[in-house]
Amino acid sequence: MKAFLLAAAAVISFSGNLFAQRAAIWENFPPDLRWDVGVNAGLSGITRPAGPEKAYTGTRTKLVGEYSAKVVYAADEHWNITLDVGFRTWETYGTWSNPSTMGTSLKNTEIKFQLGKPAISESIQVNYVIPFYTKFKTFNRANLYFGAMLGMVNTVSDGSVGYSRYNAPPDSSYRYISTYNYGSGIGFSFGLQAGYTYYILRRWGINVEVAARYVDVGTEKVNGLNDDHNTNRYQLLFLPQTVGIRYRFR
Repeated sequence: MKAFLLAAAAVISFSGNLFAQRAAIWENFPPDLRWDVGVNAGLSGITRPAGPEKAYTGTRTKLVGEYSAKVVYAADEHWNITLDVGFRTWETYGTWSNPSTMGTSLKNTEIKFQLGKPAISESIQVNYVIPFYTKFKTFNRANLYFGAMLGMVNTVSDGSVGYSRYNAPPDSSYRYISTYNYGSGIGFSFGLQAGYTYYILRRWGINVEVAARYVDVGTEKVNGLNDDHNTNRYQLLFLPQTVGIRYRFR
């Protein structure tokens, strides 16, 4: 009986210490690593811009490279705030008809509309976090998060028009418009995002994130062109999908 009581006392003492340790870890989580920094890369697509004349918005788009740098602050176990700076190229493509020359109709040619090269975004995200732990909550193994963002966008473009030679009969010297660049612009954006970060080591992790963002941009009036075709203001959606790495610290 004495041995049993001693064993029971030892188990109770051990359990109490273990519970206290786990409670302390829970209350102080994230324990000592509240900051994450990282970079992401992937692809993004855009919709055709709304606002300009239809002939100057293009009829199709392409996936382009998407790159961003992030700083994340864990306010507590379930909320974080993220500063996100990203850049990508915004372009659309269309097909324009050409006039007849020398009694022959020329073939249609492709035109590229450049909205921003690059388009740079700066935004603040607020995310709700669902954390995942190791067995005794000694290590935050992963975080699933989703939230909203608000920010601004700067686009770089010169408002110029580019020409190319037709280089085919009946008039190989004919020049047609092949690029139409909007003016540089500035605007605001808002949207939603969701992501998942898995920590391979205590400080190092990998991240996957998808987002949908609405953008409203006003552009400079260059050479009167955007006055003629209403390209001085436009709205679009862009959809970044990226993977990246994370490093967390105090």
